[in-house]
Amino acid sequence: MFGGVEVDIYIKPIKLSKYCTYVRYERFILNTHKLEGFGLKRVISLALSWLFLGCSYSQAELNTENDIPKELVMGIKHYAYSSSTIGKTPAELSMDYTHVKLPLGKFEAWDHLMIPSISLEQTEFAVNNGLNVAGNPSLYTIKSKFMFIKKLDDQWTRIVQVTPSLHTDGDVVDEEGFSLMGLAIWKYKSSIDTSWVMGIGANRVFGEYLPIPLVSYQYRVNDHSQIYVGFPVTKYENRFMKNWTAFSALKPVGGNWRFKTSANNDVNVSYTSWIASAGVRYQFKPRFWATIEIGKSLGREFDIDTDDESGTADVDDGTVLMFSVGMHP
Repeated sequence: MFGGVEVDIYIKPIKLSKYCTYVRYERFILNTHKLEGFGLKRVISLALSWLFLGCSYSQAELNTENDIPKELVMGIKHYAYSSSTIGKTPAELSMDYTHVKLPLGKFEAWDHLMIPSISLEQTEFAVNNGLNVAGNPSLYTIKSKFMFIKKLDDQWTRIVQVTPSLHTDGDVVDEEGFSLMGLAIWKYKSSIDTSWVMGIGANRVFGEYLPIPLVSYQYRVNDHSQIYVGFPVTKYENRFMKNWTAFSALKPVGGNWRFKTSANNDVNVSYTSWIASAGVRYQFKPRFWATIEIGKSLGREFDIDTDDESGTADVDDGTVLMFSVGMHP
């Protein structure tokens, strides 16, 4: 049982990138038992403060007319899943997923550029038309990612990534709910328009270490479009106007959590799936984009493990509506 703790945070001006500097003072109540002070509405409020109140830009430094935006590094994204049948039962599952991500600056450390960030993910499940002994839990993943980047020469860049995380419903907080992922990645720029990304890593999930392979090929088709082929993401994106891009993508989506059911049993659950989607982005400020996409969730499976038994449950394909707002460097 944990109590509420009042926390004062003062962050000095931090150069998040050459485009953005942030400073803010915050006081909040953190209740680790129910995650009340770390609730999603509070985190979204803080994230919006970072996004819209703390950043200043040098327009002269930005040349964004032809750039293809990279992955979201600061902001909010939300996935809304349609109801889908669980296996061959009458039960239907719907899901909502929200992710808030905040960078913590850039620092020189051990002859590397270190980029730390924190994030909170909330996944809500609802089961209808069937016996539901698990309840409708809200599950959280709290991550702290540390990236160490070193440019080895004009063609090679090495990236080491360490990500400790906690996967819980707020009630079950123990060793099995902690995860640690480590990745070693090498990026090779083979020409002005092409590059390769290769890597290997491992993720500790519920006390077991699982290997993670990474390989992708990136090709700049022309000044306005780019292709990524490989794992984990395959994507094509075209910047057809100054402030608009369109894209299609195939990517894995999943999660691992430890939670307590309505029958007071501790459960480990892993969710795996793929999402095939298409969408558009709009740049409302330099490097800040609003994105909306629609897709299909495929190959959905839950792996459930309790003290007494374990098993898997397939979920039918479903429609996913996704939107995000934030910074894409």
